[in-house]
Amino acid sequence: MIIDDRHESFPTHDSKLFRQLCHRNLGIGADGVILLQNTSNADFRMRIFNADGSEAEMCGNGLRCFYQFLRSIGYSDKKCKVETLDGLLEVSPKGDKVCIEMGPPSEVKLHLNIESLESHFLYCGVPHLIHFVDNLAKVPVATLGKKLRYSKSLGKNGANVDFVEILSNSSIAIRTYERGVEAETLACGTGATASALAAALVQNLPSPIQVYLHSGDLLEIDYQLTESIFTDVTMTGPATHVFDGKINLSIPSLSFHH
Repeated sequence: MIIDDRHESFPTHDSKLFRQLCHRNLGIGADGVILLQNTSNADFRMRIFNADGSEAEMCGNGLRCFYQFLRSIGYSDKKCKVETLDGLLEVSPKGDKVCIEMGPPSEVKLHLNIESLESHFLYCGVPHLIHFVDNLAKVPVATLGKKLRYSKSLGKNGANVDFVEILSNSSIAIRTYERGVEAETLACGTGATASALAAALVQNLPSPIQVYLHSGDLLEIDYQLTESIFTDVTMTGPATHVFDGKINLSIPSLSFHH
């Protein structure tokens, strides 16, 4: 859900409002709310709030949707810099898809023992715990994801949890339990990136890696890897406009895009 907040009138302190908007029975329904704002540090600023009202550092899928929204309001198809809590990121069109410069992971910890399972931790805009599995369809994401997400060894903020199945030498499939949403989501761009980079390090998969999401969508993660150091990390994938609308709340004429 994307809201044009270039006048910065949206009450970002109101976590209850975010929860109301994202409620799938009593609101519009979404995994999060994205605000388009102005900034002097880049072309635009993106702020994203989870369904529980907490603010996230970054969202790869959200950033692709953010760029698609810019296109819909008249921004010409060219590269732009977007400010996020995780820093400045470059976004550009790639045919009918959107390519994001993700940057290298800021933290990598491999072969961890988390809740008696071998896992790998990568911080790709937000923290992700990666667990490789043999049969993705049989993973109890809701219960096991929640258990791992709240593991004491991850600290008070926890992490998103990605379950990853290797499909071939160039492709993986993932399912993600997202903190803030506190449930499995259909897609996670930062999770796809973290999972692909973990597969490169642990499973020796070469670039580019195709990532199949629970939604059925496909993302492509490109990177350069030299002596365990990542550079030129990008994520390319689709972004689809679903609908426009208005909702009657305490804010007059609140418009949103989904």
